[in-house]
Amino acid sequence: MANGFGSLYVGKSGLSGAQNAINVTANNLSNLNTKGYVREQVLFADMEYSTLSEAKMNHLYNQSINMKQSGLGVSVGDVVHTRDIFLDTYFRSESGRMNFYDTCYGTTNEIQELLQETEGEAFQEVMADLNEAVQELVKNPGSSINQNLLVQKATLFVERSAALYESLKEYQLNLNSQIEDKVKRINELGKGIAELNDRIRTVEANHVETAMELRDQRDLYLDELGTLARITFKEQEDGAVTVKLEAQEFVDRFTCHQMGTRTDTTTGFKTPIWKELSDEIKEEYVDVYDFTVDISSEMNTDIGALKAIVMCRGTEVADFRDIVEKSEQEFANTTQLSPIETVEAQLDHYVRSIVTTLNNLFTPLKEVTIEVGTQELTVQVWDEENGTVGAAGERPAAELFTRKSRPRYTEVVDNDGKTWYVYNGEDIGEDRYDSNGNRIPKDTATFYNILNLEVNKALTADETRLATFRQNGEVDHTLADKLAKVFDTDILELSPNTTKFSYKNYYDNMVGYVASTGSVYMSVTNTLTSSVSSIENQRTMVIGVSSDEELSNMIRFQSAYNAASRFITTIDEMIEHMIMQLGR
Repeated sequence: MANGFGSLYVGKSGLSGAQNAINVTANNLSNLNTKGYVREQVLFADMEYSTLSEAKMNHLYNQSINMKQSGLGVSVGDVVHTRDIFLDTYFRSESGRMNFYDTCYGTTNEIQELLQETEGEAFQEVMADLNEAVQELVKNPGSSINQNLLVQKATLFVERSAALYESLKEYQLNLNSQIEDKVKRINELGKGIAELNDRIRTVEANHVETAMELRDQRDLYLDELGTLARITFKEQEDGAVTVKLEAQEFVDRFTCHQMGTRTDTTTGFKTPIWKELSDEIKEEYVDVYDFTVDISSEMNTDIGALKAIVMCRGTEVADFRDIVEKSEQEFANTTQLSPIETVEAQLDHYVRSIVTTLNNLFTPLKEVTIEVGTQELTVQVWDEENGTVGAAGERPAAELFTRKSRPRYTEVVDNDGKTWYVYNGEDIGEDRYDSNGNRIPKDTATFYNILNLEVNKALTADETRLATFRQNGEVDHTLADKLAKVFDTDILELSPNTTKFSYKNYYDNMVGYVASTGSVYMSVTNTLTSSVSSIENQRTMVIGVSSDEELSNMIRFQSAYNAASRFITTIDEMIEHMIMQLGR
């Protein structure tokens, strides 16, 4: 009788186990399309056995006699939360690398669009129009019509240059705001992981229940965090996950050490820093990223969308000095890291070179030594002997392009009473330092660059003041010959110590350089996208829910439930039969 009633408990364990398996399968199916959900699997285990006798050895036949055991049924050994730590690590690393190059490609693609089309009018067309105006002036330098055409095209050239440069600056500011958003999101994810660690520890403290939904949410946070920055993670014995971001402790077992930003007072650019390692009062900061280390896959320094945005935005608004005052190595280690800075420097270098070349043709300079008071000065002055003038013979000749707040010349009278038109030069060249060793900032208002340029207002009012005549009133054909060759001479390089290009070809090569850089980024992005997709497919095979598989399991567990039910019915009928027979 006891064995009979005990068999009912065996059947009950079968019903209970099958019911739990059906519930788990139903939960999987209900979360078929839930983002981040990891499928659960039931593992069955034997319950304890009742041992009726101990094992004995038959020495004659060298054979064991089976123990007399009675099974007590089946139990749910565990509900497995299936993940593959190797695939998770690989996926987060490669998705971060893919996002790095995809961000770089998006940046170069945006720059390329800005270079080829600005507010509806391609910049290279403006350059072609300026060249055409110069060539028309070469045909008849004394024609007021040709002079007016050059002044108009020069005005358009200045306006379009400034508009393009401003568009690049605006894009930098756009990336700057993205940096702030990414830092904020990284901190939110870190804080979320720390909070989930605490909740998971609480749920799993009794070592009975597994906080599966909380773990799913935490893994989802880690997946997203892996796209934003380079991370390493490790699960501790108590279930908490610790995270290092760019080799610094980001989330420990109890809290998140949040990231901050420092703001450049000149540009307003924000740079990610480690708040707890920095001293903001002393303005001593520990930056999250070290760009002195080469960007490469071998060194794992090409991971994360945030790093790509910081790199692409750059650290400053670049100008011609980043090319003319830097060595090839300095340029590669600083300006060239940022595609926006590179294009800004190249564009400003291009415009400035055209401007200074044309100005020096219309208003040439020479170096002289003059005595003023007790000083002997070596200065550049207007070349009065070889210089040209306007139709009315005004002296000195009017330059075509002027700086907004600085005239080209200053009148200086020497000790002999002669008036010299001394050139007000640009504050470029070697850095200067004060008595305390602090670098003296350059006077950027002295530069002939995009931010300071305008066409000479005297010429817009009267184009005949353009210096195309000799001082005897004749048209200067020598000047015309020089102007004819300006746009065809190889004179300008894209970066320090590289191949020189003519003004006619420089812009196309500048666009081509951006396009080739973007093509490399696109190729790497496509390769990594395929790799990430392959890893994700492998990961899905482990953690994903298959409706066909789950429906098959549902049928299997339902059959097991029915079998346990029939087993109980049979035992019940047997017990009833025994009672009825014994009662007679």
